[in-house]
Order: sequence, then structure tokens, then C-alpha cells
Amino acid sequence: MHKPKLLNNIAFTAFKFFVLLKVPINNYTLLITNKDLVEKTKPILKDSYLQVFACLLLASLLPQIVLSLSPTNVLLNMVVVCVSAYIQIGIALYCLEIYKGKNVGLETIFSRFNGFKPIIFMLIYTLIVFLGLILLVVPGIILGLMYSQVFFILADDPDIGVIEAFNLSSKMMKNNMWQFFMLNLEALLYFIAGVFTLLIWWIWLLPRYSIAYAGFYEELKK
Repeated sequence: MHKPKLLNNIAFTAFKFFVLLKVPINNYTLLITNKDLVEKTKPILKDSYLQVFACLLLASLLPQIVLSLSPTNVLLNMVVVCVSAYIQIGIALYCLEIYKGKNVGLETIFSRFNGFKPIIFMLIYTLIVFLGLILLVVPGIILGLMYSQVFFILADDPDIGVIEAFNLSSKMMKNNMWQFFMLNLEALLYFIAGVFTLLIWWIWLLPRYSIAYAGFYEELKK
């Protein structure tokens, strides 16, 4: 069998396994537009743009700062990957709390450093998306969108099982992947445009779209 044909068969099998999962028909339909969702973050953030921006930026850069101390150290790399998983869940929790109007700080991001579940979530999500991208790009994008809510789900319910969380994300995103894709595309274009403002615009963009992602999850739950 020729290599391209073999890869296509493997890709199709992986696509069927991950994308065509047998999940119940869902009623998760987003009843708000992306424009309204982003606009909804304005009164939530008010005068806290700088505070939220600083918290999100510090949490996001911390693993890279630690890694820069010894980038060739294998053990340090493994530690950074694990820490990144916990921070990812912490950021999701932080954004959810902000969206709900709660006054939270940097400590919220580091409040979920317990258990191995965040690491398992990160590894499974990364593996699924990586396989989809390396075999066929489009399935990788679809899988990334389909399971994009798993981190918010775990942040919202720390006791949920891994398979249950991935199935729930699949159900939630089944009819909403295109809208979430457009929200991500919109954010990407704005962040690219922000480069021409010497990144100053990012002080406004990072908090708004981070909270908008949390809002997307919360609105799906309604």
C-alpha cells in the first residue's frame, strides 16, 4: 500500500474515532452573537483591564520564564509541561470567576495545583489535536474546537471524570464549532493588528477575549 493512501486510511480511522463519537443529541445552542459576547465583557472588566491583563500575562509567561533558566534540561522541561497544565486550568477558573462578576486575584490561577487530572486533560487534548493535525489538518482543527471546553469544564467541576468531560465538551460544541472558530479568528486578527500598536492594544485585547471565552462556556450552559 502506498504511503499517502496508508496515511489517509489512518487519518480517516482517527477522524471517525474522535469526531464521530456516539454522543447523545444535545440542546446546547449559543443564543448570543460573538459581537454581543465580547461587548458583554466591557461592564464586567470596567477599570480592571490592567489587573486582569497582568494576572493573565504573568501566569502565561511563568512556565517560559522558568524554562529559560535551563532550556536543555529534560527534567525541567517535564516539570514545566506539568505546571502549564495546572496553570491552564487555573486561568480557566480565573476567567470564569471574572465573568461571573467576582473579585479574584492571581491566587485563583494557582489554586488548582493538586491531583494529576489537569496533566491528564492536557496530555489527552494535546495528543488528540496533534494526531488530527499531523494526519490531516482539518480534523485537527475540528478536534481542537470540539474539545475546546474541557479546561473550562474541569475548572467548573473539579470532580468530573476525564471521559465525561471530553464527551460533554463534544456535546456542547456540536452545533457551535463554527461560531467558536470565528471568535478565535476574530481574536487572532485583532492580536495581529495589536502588534502595530507596539502591543499596547493587547492590554485591552487579552482580558476581553480571555473573559469572552469563559463567557462562551457559561452561555452554552444556559
